[in-house]
Amino acid sequence: MIPLLKIEEELIDEVLKEFNFGKCKSVMDHLRWGWGFDNQVPTIQELKKSARNRINNAIEGINSDKTHSYRETYTCSSGGLKASVWKNRYGRISDIQLEFVLTDWSTF
Repeated sequence: MIPLLKIEEELIDEVLKEFNFGKCKSVMDHLRWGWGFDNQVPTIQELKKSARNRINNAIEGINSDKTHSYRETYTCSSGGLKASVWKNRYGRISDIQLEFVLTDWSTF
């Protein structure tokens, strides 16, 4: 894993602090949306750990992809959690977004 810059850690901490994991857990409980081999609904702590992993993987991906334009997003998703990161024109991570995706559709 590539070491994170202080600003990246601060952005991650902000996202994890402000994201409503309780709402995700509630929806997953209602839908009986289980993860893993035991197919159990994850705890809030497991959701937070998975979210951090998704974010870290997206950061690692965008940092290792030298052809990525600063206008493009890099995403990593699994289990309904989708992390997106963007670089600024100086090549630094400037924005991080975390989503809980229940459904999606696109023509591209």
